Amino acid sequence: MTGEQLTVPRRFALLRYSDGDDSPAVVAWGIELPNGSAVSVGLDGQAVAVCSRAEHCELIHGAELSWIDGEVGDSEKRASL
Repeated sequence: MTGEQLTVPRRFALLRYSDGDDSPAVVAWGIELPNGSAVSVGLDGQAVAVCSRAEHCELIHGAELSWIDGEVGDSEKRASL
C-alpha cells in the first residue's frame, strides 16, 4: 500500500417527509464509495440498494438524499489541498 492514498466513504441519509409534517424521517442510510458508486440499506434492513451513484438510491427508496459528511468527500478535500 505504499504510495496509495486511502479514501473514506462518504455517508448519507435518505429522508422522507410525512404529509403535513416539516420534520423528515430517516428511512435509509448509505455510503458513497471512492469510485462514486453507492450502497444503501433501509432502516428495516429489507431494502438494500447498490447503485452507480448515491443520487440513484433516492429513487429506489423514494426519499431525499442528505449528505452527513457534507457535499465534498474526504478524497476531494485532500485533492484540493
